[in-house]
Amino acid sequence: MKNRSKKEKKIKILNLKGINKKGFIRILIIGISVIIISLVLILFFSRPRLLWYVDEDISAAWNRILRDNPPPFSRYEVVARSSNDPFPEGRFGFIISRKGPNGEQNTGFPVTVFNNLSQTREYEDWFVLALDPWMVFHKHRDPSPQRSFLDNENRRGSILLAGNDRSAVQAWFCQLLQEGPGSFKVLNGTYEDNRLSLVRSYPFQSDALQYSWMQVWDEIYRNEAVYLYAPLSQAMGQRPHRIGLLGTTRFPDQPNWDRYGLQAEILWAGIQGDEKQIETMAETLQWLKDPLTQTAIANTFLWIPAHPNGYLRNILSAESHIAWRRSSYIWQGAYN
Repeated sequence: MKNRSKKEKKIKILNLKGINKKGFIRILIIGISVIIISLVLILFFSRPRLLWYVDEDISAAWNRILRDNPPPFSRYEVVARSSNDPFPEGRFGFIISRKGPNGEQNTGFPVTVFNNLSQTREYEDWFVLALDPWMVFHKHRDPSPQRSFLDNENRRGSILLAGNDRSAVQAWFCQLLQEGPGSFKVLNGTYEDNRLSLVRSYPFQSDALQYSWMQVWDEIYRNEAVYLYAPLSQAMGQRPHRIGLLGTTRFPDQPNWDRYGLQAEILWAGIQGDEKQIETMAETLQWLKDPLTQTAIANTFLWIPAHPNGYLRNILSAESHIAWRRSSYIWQGAYN
């Protein structure tokens, strides 16, 4: 009996040792797994994030674009940019802005000119994503305007002006002050004096300075021939059946000009980072330059894609895109 109890005790000790050994191995495996997973999580969450530094007024729209069209660099954040704040130090990513490079300034007049932009679609370290070109809109049954449509003696129709919007008035000033392709003379006198003089000198509708964009769009569908110089996005915001009634063309130039420009708002992207960081963003850069991406951006803003192979929503977009691709230079600004 004693020998038997000794044997049973020995077997229990051996079994206990076996269980402890297996348990230790199991604990060791679990511990190593936890450490590996923890290291992976630490590495993942400490991995630097690409920064989209986006103009404050378009940051919500940019978030929608990224959500619906995920970029290759999936770890990112969108930060709203106030005014012309510089890109944060130590970060890498892109500035997305309507205030891009300085371009070629005109002395004494707040216009920025970009020569050959439609061919290169790049300027310095910035490149173009989409545009909102200013075009002349009219009912498609009415003739396209010639330069003579500025003449007060012209009886073929009248010109509409959204006169309570400063940008619409400034756009007209720029066209009238462009004395050569891409060259603008200085506007003399006060803004208010010139504004009043403008509506007295050209065949705009009565009380043009009181009109909003909504009011001028209502006027364009009346029976007589009328013409409206406006951003494409204004036309694209109309109801579909109204868009179908419209035709568009670029602003008519002087007959002796051998180059022509296009006024447009531009959405720029500027890459930011050191050489190594820029290498890590190569796929994202290509994604931004892809026609499908630029089409999605343009559709969000009701603009046109900068890429020549971008998809266009309708005939107004197509005509505006042709004007962009054939332009010798693009100019913007003149809102001071």
